[in-house]
Amino acid sequence: MSYPGLSLDAARDIDAARRRRPGEPSPDIERVTAHKPGADLDVINAVECLNECWDLVDNTRTTAARPGEFDSQCAPLLHSTLRLPIRVAGDADFWRWLTFTSGGCGAEIVDWRYGGGRRAAKSGLARPVYYGLELMKKGMFAKLWICANLMYRENAGNPYDGIEYADVDLWDSHVIDVDYASVSAMARAFVIVVRDLQIPRESATEGANPSGYRDLAKEIRRRQPTVAFELFDDEQAQHWIRELWYESSSWRKT
Repeated sequence: MSYPGLSLDAARDIDAARRRRPGEPSPDIERVTAHKPGADLDVINAVECLNECWDLVDNTRTTAARPGEFDSQCAPLLHSTLRLPIRVAGDADFWRWLTFTSGGCGAEIVDWRYGGGRRAAKSGLARPVYYGLELMKKGMFAKLWICANLMYRENAGNPYDGIEYADVDLWDSHVIDVDYASVSAMARAFVIVVRDLQIPRESATEGANPSGYRDLAKEIRRRQPTVAFELFDDEQAQHWIRELWYESSSWRKT
């Protein structure tokens, strides 16, 4: 049993080569790919998943959809198609391999999503973080998988309910970047309550105005030291966040 991985040093070398020769195919990574023990992965299925991601890119181009809409479709596709064991999903080497395998097929998707490819005939290169060269959870593919995994409920009628909420700021700043997102029920509840109550993004500028979900997120984090989020199930987490929002006049800044 093994799965492929690409070390940080090897991935950085590939990234540097792409930046020296933009527009040319990425170097073949087979010779620097490590086959790591402990879990099994269907490599052919993983490559096919990248092809399906490209189908989403083409559809997004055709419909002129927003970047967040691409993310909301790509995240459950990655999660449901790859079917990753936790050992593999938690290994940054795997995500770097997925990004740069097959001549950089995944990296070209990152180029399109974050490097200006949506606005130009020829895609520019993205910042290194989005290829998985810094924090794992900031790499595009790992981030999208994490979002889908947080929202996933195996026995639910809609197992990815909430992932369709296409607001990049919400996912990046208030799910991926915050500690309470490690409690899946809280991450799901925050997204679903914001969606269902149509809570706007922006913070209040006047005391008479309602707060936005940025204010709500700050208040949740402020209460984290005194509330055992880990004990909440999905229903309890949603109820607690809804009540907190309904009581926003008592805690928002005036």
